[in-house]
Amino acid sequence: MLKDCYKQVLKNWFGKEENERRFIDYMVEVLEKRWKDKNIFVIEAPTGYGKSIISATISLFSLKSDDSLKCIVAFPLRTLLEDQYCKFVGEYKVGKEISCKGKKSILGDMDQNLRLRIVGKRYMHNPDSRYLVKPITLTTIDTLSLTLFGIPPECLDKVVKAWDGTAGGSLGHYLFSWCSVVFSNVVLDEVHLLADSTKSLSFLIALMKIAVDFDQKLILMSATLPKSLKEKIRSYAEKFNFADSLCMISSTPKGSILETYFDKEKCSGWDSKFAKERLKKRYNVVLEKLEEENKFDKILSWIRESEFRKVIVIFNTVEEAVRFYERNVDELRKIFGENVILLHSRFSELDRREKIEKLKELKKSDHYLIISTQVIEAGVDVSSNLFITDIAPANSLIQRLGRFLRYDEVEGKVIVWYETDAEGNLRVTSKVDRVYKVYDYDLTKRTLEWLKENSENGIVKLNVHLPYVDNPDKKGYADLLNIYTESDFEVRDDVIRDFESIFLHLENASLIAVEKFMEMEGSFVRDELQTPIVPKSVVDDLVDENRIINEKPVELVEKFVVPIAFRKFRMRNFKIFGVVREVEVEDNGKRVLKLKFINTSEDSWLSFVLTRNTPKDVLKYMIKRDVLAFVAEAEYGEEGLRFYER
Repeated sequence: MLKDCYKQVLKNWFGKEENERRFIDYMVEVLEKRWKDKNIFVIEAPTGYGKSIISATISLFSLKSDDSLKCIVAFPLRTLLEDQYCKFVGEYKVGKEISCKGKKSILGDMDQNLRLRIVGKRYMHNPDSRYLVKPITLTTIDTLSLTLFGIPPECLDKVVKAWDGTAGGSLGHYLFSWCSVVFSNVVLDEVHLLADSTKSLSFLIALMKIAVDFDQKLILMSATLPKSLKEKIRSYAEKFNFADSLCMISSTPKGSILETYFDKEKCSGWDSKFAKERLKKRYNVVLEKLEEENKFDKILSWIRESEFRKVIVIFNTVEEAVRFYERNVDELRKIFGENVILLHSRFSELDRREKIEKLKELKKSDHYLIISTQVIEAGVDVSSNLFITDIAPANSLIQRLGRFLRYDEVEGKVIVWYETDAEGNLRVTSKVDRVYKVYDYDLTKRTLEWLKENSENGIVKLNVHLPYVDNPDKKGYADLLNIYTESDFEVRDDVIRDFESIFLHLENASLIAVEKFMEMEGSFVRDELQTPIVPKSVVDDLVDENRIINEKPVELVEKFVVPIAFRKFRMRNFKIFGVVREVEVEDNGKRVLKLKFINTSEDSWLSFVLTRNTPKDVLKYMIKRDVLAFVAEAEYGEEGLRFYER
């Protein structure tokens, strides 16, 4: 039946029942063959190969199967979620506006209202599929984890407000939330991003064990899974006795560790046609050393002098991307017209969606420039023939290069630059954290050393599209991924056991989960707390004489609120004036909920929190005080959120 659903998805999406990607056919065959006796499927295929058809197939299969299970498809990033939602639900109208123009649904010609009832999306401030209850729900991994542990976003504030470390009585609430996940087939896309931190990788291992314990199907998909990460997963699968429940489906050649440790199935269905298509691409990967003082001038000259006009430039920090854009936007528009776009994490939700839509339109053009940070690495379906990027750890670098010659372009050029110190070594940008920009210094250095070792006359012998190539003059990107060791992927056994213990204390499971949630700084998977910020100038324009804001919370978030990492909030190079809170006020004789600006001086707890400045205190304050955002000395404009640095 899974094959039938696969054919139905192909017909609904592409108007045909045959796929040009042979390896996806093979994936479906293995899934159907092993569905009954395996719980966890790890799917690995090159970037741009079309793995999303697997999540669509499993979604449709879940809908039609006799088991009557739901399907949850979870993504690390909202941009991924929004893009896939359009593909899943198809074209639909809200009011007079078309939300997903020209898209075909995986459900075929089904009535729009019915499609929207079957397919939902859920993340913070978007309550479409509350508790992930719709038959097919696309969500974030963060929301998935909260729902699994009995504290979904819908009622996180209620649980925390009652939390004192001792209260009980959360059984019913917990079971409903938990059942919503464990009675679903779960697909995690771009799962390599969960390996970037100890916290998220520990959650992934725990989720795998939970899936096996409750006889659940868990599908993990990625294009870049280093050998050492697979070995780490294998070792923990053996440690927790679920190795027999794993099935790896990979284009990895015969004789790999995967066949030995995961599955005896021979991966003989690799796509030679796809490989030939990628091998026809003609390009050089050039390694360049730059100095801090002249790097912007050099990058601008590369763009000006190039014959290629589909250009992506990636910086490792928001500050650098904005500075390059501001400094050169006028000249760049002389080359690309209005097809110049800046993309980073400090845009509001609404602006980010609009930029993604603009990117979709740019794909139709033969000239454009995208200036971005690492947000482009996953979920942004765009291509280039001139790709310029700052050095990054191998996994991140390969994901970026998935946006190069992605479509039918044949010729292009890649430039990878790096910055050095006075001695010519890769520059340490923070001695305290030992990082290169935002990345682990040692991982970045190892990546750079590999690129140098596999270079000749400044040209790197790297095929950016294929994991393995049968060519002594080229290396596949899987060889670059070998810079990782198992020690680069840390897992905490105590965290895994803590996650499991939530299910062993049914009488107050949600409250135990809250304790862990607070301990882990507001997320079971993210590295640190994301602190919502709204500029003071925006608030001044919105408040009335009583400092009431008539904007709805969701509208305010979409238009103006931007999340920033807690480490930047903690540094406080900018001033906090107060908060925007949800309060109960009298309106025409009725008590209603409104948004209100509260000064710092009016709330002693806020003053204490800003002085103490720990993630736990900030998070607890935000939830218990119904805080939507902190009001900061900042501005919001064409370049996104910008702070007035002290």
